Amino acid sequence: MKNLGRLSETELEVMEVIWGVTPPVTVSQLLDIFESKGWKTSTVSTILKRLIEKGFLTKSMNGKVNYYDPVLTLDEYKKHETQSLLKRLYNGKVKNFIAALVDDEELSREDIDELKDWFAGKEGKK
Repeated sequence: MKNLGRLSETELEVMEVIWGVTPPVTVSQLLDIFESKGWKTSTVSTILKRLIEKGFLTKSMNGKVNYYDPVLTLDEYKKHETQSLLKRLYNGKVKNFIAALVDDEELSREDIDELKDWFAGKEGKK
């Protein structure tokens, strides 16, 4: 997967909406969805421009209307972010991440048992 930029909270919020509807989307559709925020056309257009620059969207035009399509799915984004987090903070090792959770007592005994069962199920699927 190509190198994607990091999403701000607002950009992620917009992407989650785009992933949740049938693409492509238009500025007009997004203005309707985010009506409660009081965003103007220029605000939505700026967010969409940044999402294109960061590699998350493509833009096409039909007549005078711009259409925006996601470059990746939500699941692909989650995988990308997970890998990025592991590389940046845990030397790319899942074990280091889990160890940090265990050492900080973020995982309960129930969580650990659940993970053991999950791993055991994965081993049986080889």
